[in-house]
Amino acid sequence: MRKTVLCSLFAVWLVCSGLAHAQDLSGPEKNFEYLWNAFDRNYAIFGPKRVDWQALYKVYRPEVSAHTSDDELFEIMSSMLGHLNDNHVRLMSEKPPRQYIAGILHQILREKNFKDVNETRQFLRRRPVDPKYIKSGYEERMGGLFSFGWVAESIGYFHFKGFENIPESTSVIEEILDTFKEARGIIVDVRKNSGGDDRVGKLIADRFADRKRLYMITYTRNGAAYDDFTPPKYWYVEPDGARQFTKPVILLINRFSLSAAENFALAMRVLPNVTLVGDPTSGVFADVYGDVLPNGWRFSVSYKLFVDYDGFCWEGIGVPPDLRIVNTKEDEEAGKDRVLEFAIRLLDSGALKPHEESGSLKNIRESLAQSLEENTQKQGIADAVELFYEAKKRDPSTYYIDAEEMDALGDMLAKAGKNKQALEVFRLNAGEHPGMWWVHQKLARAQAILKDIEAAAKSYDRAAALNPGSYPWEKEAVFTLQLEKAFYVENMNVFKSRFYALKAKQPEFARIAESYLNRFGYELLAMGSTKDAIEIFEINVEAFPGSWNAYDSLGEAYMEDGKKELSIKNYEKSIRLNPDNTNAKEVLKKLKEK
Repeated sequence: MRKTVLCSLFAVWLVCSGLAHAQDLSGPEKNFEYLWNAFDRNYAIFGPKRVDWQALYKVYRPEVSAHTSDDELFEIMSSMLGHLNDNHVRLMSEKPPRQYIAGILHQILREKNFKDVNETRQFLRRRPVDPKYIKSGYEERMGGLFSFGWVAESIGYFHFKGFENIPESTSVIEEILDTFKEARGIIVDVRKNSGGDDRVGKLIADRFADRKRLYMITYTRNGAAYDDFTPPKYWYVEPDGARQFTKPVILLINRFSLSAAENFALAMRVLPNVTLVGDPTSGVFADVYGDVLPNGWRFSVSYKLFVDYDGFCWEGIGVPPDLRIVNTKEDEEAGKDRVLEFAIRLLDSGALKPHEESGSLKNIRESLAQSLEENTQKQGIADAVELFYEAKKRDPSTYYIDAEEMDALGDMLAKAGKNKQALEVFRLNAGEHPGMWWVHQKLARAQAILKDIEAAAKSYDRAAALNPGSYPWEKEAVFTLQLEKAFYVENMNVFKSRFYALKAKQPEFARIAESYLNRFGYELLAMGSTKDAIEIFEINVEAFPGSWNAYDSLGEAYMEDGKKELSIKNYEKSIRLNPDNTNAKEVLKKLKEK
């Protein structure tokens, strides 16, 4: 069974400051040092927020000693993180269950005096608009993620709770715009939107675009200095889809518009036909990763920097509305939405005119990764690579080369079985981004698949040498690069031997060994290497005979290989270990029926 791990499993990987050694620290001190160092090395927004993280260390570190209780430690850490004013930064413990949000949401939710966590969740899940405001045509899609209908004559309205599933969201937004194609105005509502995939926000904003406009630039922290970042990635809105709606649009926002909803607001605010109404958004834009302290407490770190087209960072501030209006406590208790009512009156007035947005037109660049994809499809990889290098001869301010976009193109070609074309893309990416360890890993894998073993070995060594071991996935890669090299460059016996050696000698790897094999097996399945995947899953059940999930995965691989009896045997074993494994029960029933 596939499983996603959101937080690092390296709970005991201790990153010490130069002021102390791990063996000299007590438990509370180790946990404090781990947390402070994780932010010191990876947090991306110290500069824009003008936070002196070193000064905070000197203030809070003396408060922690061997005698600090868990309650005191949680309070000290929360106080220190609170200075970041970042709703993405959270500290959580399970025993007792508690959560600290290092931003304005903590204050807002606390002031509402909810009696428990369930009441808080119910509040956040409720739509901001009472159904009584929908006059006709009320519909829901994607399990209630989207809702839409008419709120007045010729005024359409839709709300969505998050950004997920690109194909389904694309279909839904096309349906919504088709429904409202004759509307004189549309109200888009992202209040109580918890965020998600920024690409979904872009595809929705594209449906309202009049032309290509820059709305956001993003960077990833990639070094020890607070201003060490990867090259910029540029985000544009541009007309796309079956139709565009360029008549007046009002976007409703408030403090519960979070993360991707705020990046969506950045996109919509550069469109001349869009007016933002409500309260500033939450003020958290950047992507985050999760990690675990040695004592098991979980925390999250914002490791990317997001700015608008003008280079301004709205972190901790939020995207401001063009017209501010908020619902009072009395409004909420009475089920009255004065914000929506104002938006309707605004559209009814007919007074909204397109506004000037020339700033979004000043930095229009070509994505050479996207051009490479288009040219590969039209002319083949050889001509596409030649055109790529020709484009690079132009003024650098007219284009950009994004490593993630290049990587996605290589993956797409590999998935389509075009391994030679994928290799050329991965080779280009490594050449353009020589300091990024993971691009060399992807190149090594592509080289190995095409049996260029010597080149693959060198690329794996290069990736290992460049890996800083800072982020959780980089710490994991210290071990997994060795195993991947053994698998692709050497043979399964070497892989198995190295796996057991790491498992026995490296406690940090032992904690992720099962999940790593499970993930690697599914990667091989996706590549069509079913026999290899079976061998990997067999190692997993051998190493972890008490794991129901390992047997579940092996059963799936045997099923993919047409080995029905072996598939049944392993699914049955999985169910014996975990009688609640409903997935195995459903699959087993279908296998036996056949």
